[in-house]
Amino acid sequence: MPHQRSILFALGMGAMLLVLGGATDQGGVIWLDHWLESAGALRAEQGSDAAIAFWQWISWSGGGIQRYYIVTAMVVILGAWHHWRSGVALALTAILSNITSGVLKDVFARSRPDIVPHLDFVNSLSFPSGHATNAAAVYFLFAMLVPTARRGWWLVGAATLTIATGWSRIALGVHWPTDVVGGWLLGSAFALAGYAAAQYFEGKAHWQAGQPESS
Repeated sequence: MPHQRSILFALGMGAMLLVLGGATDQGGVIWLDHWLESAGALRAEQGSDAAIAFWQWISWSGGGIQRYYIVTAMVVILGAWHHWRSGVALALTAILSNITSGVLKDVFARSRPDIVPHLDFVNSLSFPSGHATNAAAVYFLFAMLVPTARRGWWLVGAATLTIATGWSRIALGVHWPTDVVGGWLLGSAFALAGYAAAQYFEGKAHWQAGQPESS
C-alpha cells in the first residue's frame, strides 16, 4: 500500500540521519564541513549587505513562531479544500518534527560553527538543523497533500524553499553543512510519515462514507 511504502522510506531516511549524526565527529566529515562552511559563509565586513539581509529573511521565515504561522495558513488551505484530516497531519508533523530535532540536538551535542562571526542569533546546539528540518517536513508534506494533478510543480517549489532555508543557515555561519543535510533527512522522513498518516485517515474516512448505514 502507498502509505506503507512511505513509512519504509521514512525509516530509511531516519537511519541515514543517525549514521550521519554519528559520523560528524570523524576526521573526513569534520574536514569537509570546515571547507564547505569556510567557502559558503558570508562575512559581515566583506559580504553584500543586501545578500546578508536576504538570507537573514529566509532564515527568519523558517524559524521561531513565524514557522507556525506558515503551517497554520497551510492547514487552513487544506481545510478549504475539504482535506481537514490532512491539515491535522500537517500540523502534527510540524510540531513533532520540531520536538524531535530538539531532542536530537541534545543527543548529538554538536557545537555550532565558529569559523566566522554568526549573522543570526542562536541559543541551541547544532545537529540537526531545526530550520532545515522544519522546511523539509512542512513544504514537502504540503506539496504531497495538495489535491491537484500538477503536484510535480508543487514539489519543485517545496524543494526550492527547503534548499534555500537550509543554505541560509550555512550562509549565516550558524550551521555546518552536515547539520543541514541531517535536517533535510529528518524533515523528509517526517513528511513521508505525515503523508502516510494523511493517506490512511483520508482513505479510511472515504471508505466509511461509502458504507451503508446500519439499522
